[in-house]
Amino acid sequence: LHLFFDKLLSKISDTETKKHYQTLKQLGTYIIDAIIILFFATNILGNFGIDMKPILATAGILGVAVGFGGKKFVEDLFTGLSIILTGQLRVGDYVTVNNSTGTVEKVTLTMIVIRAFNGDVHYLRNGQIDTIINQTKNFSFPIFNISVAYKTDVTHAMKVLRELGQELRQNPTYSRFVLSDIEVLGLNEFQDSAIIIQCRIKTTPQEQWMVKRKFNQMVKERFEKEGIEIPFPQVVVNKAEG
Repeated sequence: LHLFFDKLLSKISDTETKKHYQTLKQLGTYIIDAIIILFFATNILGNFGIDMKPILATAGILGVAVGFGGKKFVEDLFTGLSIILTGQLRVGDYVTVNNSTGTVEKVTLTMIVIRAFNGDVHYLRNGQIDTIINQTKNFSFPIFNISVAYKTDVTHAMKVLRELGQELRQNPTYSRFVLSDIEVLGLNEFQDSAIIIQCRIKTTPQEQWMVKRKFNQMVKERFEKEGIEIPFPQVVVNKAEG
């Protein structure tokens, strides 16, 4: 199974398809391992002269008993199958499941394992999953809320942002991660000390954070050259005379 999936994955260049097959590989490995362990266990016990019929009969009775009380297991199983077959998340995706956010490390028929950015590991029963937010499915959008001073020529500032978006898309290091021209959405908000220009860039999955950090650096350096002020909260104090 490993060799089959490894050969298949080596021929796939699309990251999204590769994630899907990696998840199926992991799931298939768990199932086959369980079958092999069961097969060899029964054969080894049989070779030692142990009659397997009573054991299998007992296992059957236990299976029926578990079946009556195993509603949670069945719920986990069917939910897990639905999640995997519909590709809602894959190993390597960055997701928010219920209140847990992080990278998917394992997907089984009964459980999902997520590692948070700080290293915490979250184990989630499939049957308890209500909401899945996949931040790395097909493409991503880093959102930029650029603060400028009230005295700023907003039209000029937006023109500079578009130029920076073009520079980023032509950058040999980052161009493969940027999927389209920057969208400068316009003047989005008035705050106490600044006005906010909002824009976004369409990127490949999981690269939105790297692109965002680079673009923020470019904005800071270019705004300093252009004399465009990035304000910070200020308090004006008037001293009373007398």
